[in-house]
Amino acid sequence: MVSAAREVLLDSASRLFYDHGITATGVDAVVRAAGVTKPTLYAHFGAKSDLVAAVLQRRFEARRNELGAWLEPVPVAGHPLAVLDWLQHFYVDRGDRGCGFLNAAAELGARDPAARAVVEAEKTWLLDVLVRGCAAYGSRTPEVVGSQLLLLVDGVAGRAVVGGRAAAHDAAVEARQAGDVLLAASR
Repeated sequence: MVSAAREVLLDSASRLFYDHGITATGVDAVVRAAGVTKPTLYAHFGAKSDLVAAVLQRRFEARRNELGAWLEPVPVAGHPLAVLDWLQHFYVDRGDRGCGFLNAAAELGARDPAARAVVEAEKTWLLDVLVRGCAAYGSRTPEVVGSQLLLLVDGVAGRAVVGGRAAAHDAAVEARQAGDVLLAASR
């Protein structure tokens, strides 16, 4: 059973980590925002690194569910471009600091293996979605084109970090156009 305090901690930490960074956000800020005590945080998460991994895992599950729902009505061959369409939606709504997974990887490097494993799992999952879509589309080299499309996805995140939501949205539109060209050329 999931406790209310655990959920509040995850909500608060997720928001703070994304808005201010993982290393810049101490456990004091998390417990203050959550309205709980440090012992409550440590009862649910043995260390800050456990909290970070749990936040990333929760974000991954939410991303998988949200993008899955977005892709559900789309034939698999349309998934690569639909992922790029989804990016426009994401960045208009809430992506002003880019990709939380890439941000975590950049901040933590290899020093937090549990968090790193979640970041790698999210990127592997998204690459798999793109590769399967490219294969269904009829790409001669679905692994290569899927990887190229993931580069576009990650590039949009970079634009968000540098230029904010408006720049990311524009980059997502351009990535969609580039993805269309890549797919067409790969048949």
